[in-house]
Amino acid sequence: MNQENTFAAADDGGLNNPARAIGLILVAISMFATMDALAKYTSETIRVEMVIWGRYFFHFAAMVVMLPLLGVRRTFRVKDPVKVTIRGLLLLGCTTCFFTAISLIPLTDANAIVFVAPLITVALSAFVLREKVGIRRWSAVVIGFAGVLIVLRPGFSEIHWAYFLVLAMAAMFSVFGLLTRALNRTEDPVAMLFHSALVGTVGTGIMVGFFWETPTLHEWGFLMVIGVVGGISHQVLIFSFRYASASLLAPFQYTVIIWATIYGYAIFGDLPDIWTFAGAALIVAAGLYVWVRERQIKANRPARP
Repeated sequence: MNQENTFAAADDGGLNNPARAIGLILVAISMFATMDALAKYTSETIRVEMVIWGRYFFHFAAMVVMLPLLGVRRTFRVKDPVKVTIRGLLLLGCTTCFFTAISLIPLTDANAIVFVAPLITVALSAFVLREKVGIRRWSAVVIGFAGVLIVLRPGFSEIHWAYFLVLAMAAMFSVFGLLTRALNRTEDPVAMLFHSALVGTVGTGIMVGFFWETPTLHEWGFLMVIGVVGGISHQVLIFSFRYASASLLAPFQYTVIIWATIYGYAIFGDLPDIWTFAGAALIVAAGLYVWVRERQIKANRPARP
């Protein structure tokens, strides 16, 4: 679930087409799930490092081709290149952890655990940003992590090390989200998207030098599709937040669980057991409660003079 959904720091003003926004975000989420399924499928015949490289290289190549439409000055201009680069490295870390994990464990399990990211954000907000977090949101965090334990079932089965990669991805994505919220006040979303692709291409280019395998024509095709789908899905996501606020669209992220279950069973024969569904339900419920609670807090906050 390699999502830059934290472009979502848009205000409510002027966002007046929720039906279009919901349609766009549902398309974007389905494309993210498709990219993940393709990445898992392709990693069965070629090293996962090559898949990660292809995801960024062809995304970057597509954006270079689109430069005349996007605007060269707009695409390259950033006000804080250090933070934008750190943000790109965090996203690269997320992609590396998640693609490696899904090459080894079921898609549904991985996507269920990823959804602890909003709960980790709550914890980071309390300890790093010194924001006040009440008992109800802390309770949601505890319940969400209980859901993770149900999915993992420590002591009842051997825990594959790839699950810890998903937890690492969720932690990095939380930091990525906080940084994106800060940068979104001063940086152009298209420029951030371009620099994410650039950082990822350079980073994976260095990495793949140690693991290069010349893909077959069939594999080249899949790598190209993974990169292009990844790039287009982010663009669709950005457009969705032009028509509705982040607070409205946040719950629709969870539809990726449906797609992951469908792809996991149809392509890989992975049918989640009842414990995975139960754990995922707890995680999603906790995440939705945090979303509802934060909307209530925002609504009750006094307006600025």
